[in-house]
Amino acid sequence: MNKWFGLADCNNFYVSCERIFSLSARDIPVVVLSNNDGCVISRSQEAKDMGIEMGVPLHKISDYIHKKQLEYFSSNYALYGDISSRVMNCLNDLCPAVEVYSIDEAFLDLSIIPDEELYDFGVEVKHKIGKWTKIPVSIGIAPTKSLAKVANRYAKKYHKIEGVFVIDSKEVLEKVLTETPIESVWGIGRKHGKFLKNHNVNTALEFTKLPENFIRKHFSIVGLRLYRELKGESCLSLTEVTDKKKAIQYTRSFGRYVNTLQDLEEALTTFASKCAEKLRSQQSCTNAVSIYIRTNPFNKKAQFYNSITLNFDIPTNSTMEIQQKVIWGLKQIFVQGYDYKKAGVCVTGLVPNDAIQGNLFRQEADGKSQKISKLMDLVNAKFGKDTITFAVQGSKSNWQGNAGKISPRYTTFWKDIPKVE
Repeated sequence: MNKWFGLADCNNFYVSCERIFSLSARDIPVVVLSNNDGCVISRSQEAKDMGIEMGVPLHKISDYIHKKQLEYFSSNYALYGDISSRVMNCLNDLCPAVEVYSIDEAFLDLSIIPDEELYDFGVEVKHKIGKWTKIPVSIGIAPTKSLAKVANRYAKKYHKIEGVFVIDSKEVLEKVLTETPIESVWGIGRKHGKFLKNHNVNTALEFTKLPENFIRKHFSIVGLRLYRELKGESCLSLTEVTDKKKAIQYTRSFGRYVNTLQDLEEALTTFASKCAEKLRSQQSCTNAVSIYIRTNPFNKKAQFYNSITLNFDIPTNSTMEIQQKVIWGLKQIFVQGYDYKKAGVCVTGLVPNDAIQGNLFRQEADGKSQKISKLMDLVNAKFGKDTITFAVQGSKSNWQGNAGKISPRYTTFWKDIPKVE
């Protein structure tokens, strides 16, 4: 049986999510902005054709917006996360095995599909994902995961209508690698790309023609695996079970400057709550929590940065316990008189729920706070995000990010469900 991998990649994913519900956005170039409406993080094909670059600040495209030549949306991660789950669930229903790689990408194990049926199978998957979720996808199919990435890029660039491309022969492989710039290869990056170009390696095919000794000398084991994968040797297997995170971080830039202890306390306890929810979702506990606060480094005013790391007596995933540590830590590092622009919370030293080690004075986690956290999770899962929060998290009005044009949470919030009249 031949080994075959597919890569399903949602096209312009954030924009495509917005276009599901916004009919007007389907007929005009569209971009989605980052937190605080800072810069472009997703572009429709029409926006790309206008020359709008990834990461361009909002103010540089404001003329297009004022002239109604361009539509923009604030990022709506609740919507994107839910649509992503729907796409991945569909892929799981359609494909033998799936590895979710990112919010808009998934690797597929297609080894049981007969070679002559691979293209038609890819077309069928693309069609059904589009029909069931309204999200357009491109699918690349090849004998290795790295080549599936290359095939997917080729499908988007040269086979936009079909949206599916299969690398199924040596001749096709050489043609595709010849037309793939070295900096576009998955895993190469800017630094290695510059190094290779200095050695007259400009395409993926030229990379595969290098002596293996050269790769061993100048690249890590990851680079060697990539080299072999591009030559058609499968070195990366499909991972169906996602590894648990070893650290969880939640950071945000504020929509406006924050200069009071209370506002920072509201922000950081909210971030702590998010970290605790993620800990419980992967059935982990944390041994330590770190927090930091900082001013705007681009501001000409006096700068300030401070951080602190605090350990727990017993690993925990309780929102209440983590928030208490964060509040105490904030009081140790806060200095009055500065305009703070960003803050963050990071939990580290993660261990599984069933591998918690007590100490001489306490053998188990606080049962009461654990029950409260679980109850909050159940209520918020049933009635919507942040239905119940701790009072210390406040109203968010003084520090939450700017989102001047955020779409409704159509699929995750009862009040935002579209109404048909």
